[in-house]
Amino acid sequence: MSEPTHPWCWAITPHLWHQQYPKRFTDADIRGFLAFLEEKVPTLPTPYAWIVDTGGLLRANRAQRAMLAAYGEKTEAHDREHSAGAAIVAHGLLARGAVKSAYFVNPPVYPYAVFGAVPEAEAWARAQLRKRGVDA
Repeated sequence: MSEPTHPWCWAITPHLWHQQYPKRFTDADIRGFLAFLEEKVPTLPTPYAWIVDTGGLLRANRAQRAMLAAYGEKTEAHDREHSAGAAIVAHGLLARGAVKSAYFVNPPVYPYAVFGAVPEAEAWARAQLRKRGVDA
């Protein structure tokens, strides 16, 4: 059931989604992706969990980081209620350190954990869903 719905985002199961940011993207690319999420996330079966492979996200410019932050603020109430968690994949020690630092300063409203590889991230995300009663 990994039907692609956006080049950066697809369903693994109805409740488990995988995001993968490309190595490079433009402001228009990130605006399009966030518009997709704004439309798609409210329609997902709940609870849901995410595997977020940061890829090129750490290269985001200031405007792109602001867009992501604004999206996070806009969806905070919905995510607080419906998100079982986000398993963040950051490749390399420096990337993991940057993600952990950012989340230490501004933690999300849902459970999260940072991993170095997708398989561990997926196992954690599935466990988070099981805690919320979803057999993922």
